[in-house]
Order: sequence, then C-alpha cells, then structure tokens
Amino acid sequence: MSRDGVTAPIASATSLAQVESFARAAALSLSAGQLARLDTASA
Repeated sequence: MSRDGVTAPIASATSLAQVESFARAAALSLSAGQLARLDTASA
C-alpha cells in the first residue's frame, strides 16, 4: 500500500486465524530494496 496505484487490498476472511494474518500483513513494512525487487519481478 506504499504505492500510489494501490488504494485498497481485497481480503476475505473465513476464520479468526485469517483475520489475524491480514492484520499482521497490514503492519508489514518493506525496504526500498525489497520494493525494487518486486517492481522488477512484476515488470
């Protein structure tokens, strides 16, 4: 969500474990290098 083109992820939880996992993912922070690798992989 650190990119301008991404406004909202779509998540659908069917269990408490999934809700907890989504909450942890929302707090994830990637370094500039990790973001660059993702950009390269998705180009």
